[in-house]
Amino acid sequence: MGRMSVQVNRYTFNMVVNLHISIVVVLLICCVDDIVCWSSGYYIDNGVDQTEKLHEINPRSKRELQQEILTLLGLHHRPKPKVHTNDYSAPRFMLDLYNTIAGADGILLDDTPSFRIAGNISIGDIIEPIQGADVIMSFVNRAKKVPHLRHEKDRTFFFDFSEVTVEEKVVKAELRLFKDKAKKWKSNDFQIQIYMIKQGPDPEDKYLESVGNVTTKADHVGWLTLDLTKAAELWTRYPTANLGLYMKIKFIRKGSEVDPDKFGIVGHRGAKNRQPFLTGFFKASQKVNLRKTRAAERYKRQAMQDMSADEPETPAYRYARYPRRIRRWPCQRKQMFVKFKDLGWQSWIIAPDGFQAFYCEGECQFPLAAHMNATNHAIVQTLVHLMNPKQAPSPGCAPTKLGAQSVLYFDDNLNVVLQKFPMMIVKSCGCH
Repeated sequence: MGRMSVQVNRYTFNMVVNLHISIVVVLLICCVDDIVCWSSGYYIDNGVDQTEKLHEINPRSKRELQQEILTLLGLHHRPKPKVHTNDYSAPRFMLDLYNTIAGADGILLDDTPSFRIAGNISIGDIIEPIQGADVIMSFVNRAKKVPHLRHEKDRTFFFDFSEVTVEEKVVKAELRLFKDKAKKWKSNDFQIQIYMIKQGPDPEDKYLESVGNVTTKADHVGWLTLDLTKAAELWTRYPTANLGLYMKIKFIRKGSEVDPDKFGIVGHRGAKNRQPFLTGFFKASQKVNLRKTRAAERYKRQAMQDMSADEPETPAYRYARYPRRIRRWPCQRKQMFVKFKDLGWQSWIIAPDGFQAFYCEGECQFPLAAHMNATNHAIVQTLVHLMNPKQAPSPGCAPTKLGAQSVLYFDDNLNVVLQKFPMMIVKSCGCH
């Protein structure tokens, strides 16, 4: 099992490195003469410790670059949410979460602080699922769009799980409700009970199955959290079983049911930043990650073949193909920044504005300095190449360490997704 894990990790590492290389190659294919060009959204190292915007790139190359980035993000297409606003509770909570676990540039922090964030929600309450998840999603309540739920909007919930695949493991799922002070009952105890709506023997028959509850006082003000992991697991495995949720509130001392609005539960008519939402924490299987990287590799090969066949060999293209003839600096990490706004993606990406991917470039010539992070094999290969260049090529400059990047975005269903992308940022380079 350990050996297979190492092989999988090496394969994924190589796929990501190859994607970085393909992006760099396409970036260097600039436009010349009468080719119509567009702003690229990419900033690369100019060789004097500065980054310059790649101002001109033909539309075809820009589309290829966009597809490469989408592939790195694990997306098959660009999300197109119809309308959205960051004023609602779900995106605000996710943005607070993003700012807590990642820096301003989206690079994940080594240690997640356990302090409180907006909305009376403590990171300490969900620190374990945060660390165990690759993807965190906040689902908005769509009960008003479901015929059998729309007549009791303040008691019913529907969260669209169609974007969640069966291969993704549910680490945890939580329903968040905001409660204002009740209009009466003072400090009495009440129980909020959430039920899954289940299908009965006949199409018209529905019944309720309890999946979560929380006890609170009538004078409590703030967010309430209910564990709905059981429901999320069922919806992930059997999407058609998702018929929504139903809420009941019981006065514990009297055993009577009370109206959610009178009890202070904020419903669809309430403030945007207090709307109910569900947060799911998911762990993607290795199978999902490998499938994505293999698809990315196939796309990269086809893109490079098409580019070779269709594009004229401009001076810039020759520069990309034969960098060692021109650039003589030693192997090192170079800057490459991708700005989402310049790509026209600000309509669905919430944060960050872009990310510094970096790339590796330079020569691995004898003698190999300590900062080149050369492997023992690379040192031997360098010596062999030095004695007989035809017998062995010189080692190549490649990433030796990659870091994770987080991106916060809307999907097609207006759910908010916070995704951690491993091996997205080049942290160090070396000779291999």
